[in-house]
Amino acid sequence: MDIEILKDILALAEDKQNTIVYFLNPDIQKKLLNYYYYDKNESDIYVDQHIILVKKNDLTLEEKGIITSINRNIVGLNINNKYNKFLPMNNYYIFIKNRNKKTSERDLMEAILKKL
Repeated sequence: MDIEILKDILALAEDKQNTIVYFLNPDIQKKLLNYYYYDKNESDIYVDQHIILVKKNDLTLEEKGIITSINRNIVGLNINNKYNKFLPMNNYYIFIKNRNKKTSERDLMEAILKKL
């Protein structure tokens, strides 16, 4: 059964991330420290970002992994470099952390210097 238990509360809340985190289990709250709430109206989601999915119907942690694909509202996750899992984005609150790679930043700076 797909019932979003926080739907009415989130409709009134200005800060959705803090509202969702307030109702989560303290163990899940600790895992979300460096993550931000993904709202498709405000920001975009990209491949190679770390992601945590929290079920909307019971507020439990479903999966934690790295995004490998996004296709028609279905997100593909790489879980612990062992297997991939594909889940519909509508059933979850999505929390994202940007993945910073120093090598890609260095390559970007080298390309900019070559252009100058």
